[in-house]
Amino acid sequence: MAEEKPKGGESAPAEKGEAGDNKPAKKPMNKKIIIIAGVLVADLGIMAGLGFFIVGKLKGKTVDPVAEAQKEQEEAEKEKKHQLTKIGMVLPKPLPFTVNIAGGTNSHYLKCAIQLEWDAHEAPGGGGGEHGAAGPLTGVGHEIEKRMPKITDIIINILSSQTYEDLLKPSGKQKMKEAIVTEINAILPEPTPAEGEEKEEHDGPAPSGKLRNAFFTEFIVQ
Repeated sequence: MAEEKPKGGESAPAEKGEAGDNKPAKKPMNKKIIIIAGVLVADLGIMAGLGFFIVGKLKGKTVDPVAEAQKEQEEAEKEKKHQLTKIGMVLPKPLPFTVNIAGGTNSHYLKCAIQLEWDAHEAPGGGGGEHGAAGPLTGVGHEIEKRMPKITDIIINILSSQTYEDLLKPSGKQKMKEAIVTEINAILPEPTPAEGEEKEEHDGPAPSGKLRNAFFTEFIVQ
């Protein structure tokens, strides 16, 4: 006999594995992709933030050479002004000198008086005092006094080595003063801190316990 067809046009149930049953299986795959994408985005965000942090730190440590040079120049000018206005200890009296100098066919001579100055770290009433106040020389002043014959010889050699033309220039006088300070300091002993004292720190040139200036109180060229 012929098989009976399902009534009402009903079709046979779909077998397992057909397209109708595979659609729900794709949902777990979509969730995994979303989770992985989220993790990647989070990692990229963290890496970007870390990169910006490192770059910011490096920029903060970068030194501008122009600004640094300008800052050093300003500090040097400030220290120079401080040294020029600072009052130190001086000898009781300027040292007088008269020396022959070379220059052209005519003979010339220089008559001058030189005062020596050092940092005012002496006890009150000693070291010649400020502004040349009378009193026994102590510290640096005492060391200068002990070496006065050698110091006099140094100054005479420096003065007599100048030419008539050099002495008429302001730069010539400045070079003489610098040479006097340098050569006298070379024969003075290095300072040592007093017992129980610690060596002080200084931003600018440290007080050396030696001469810091020499200046003319009289200057005649003929």
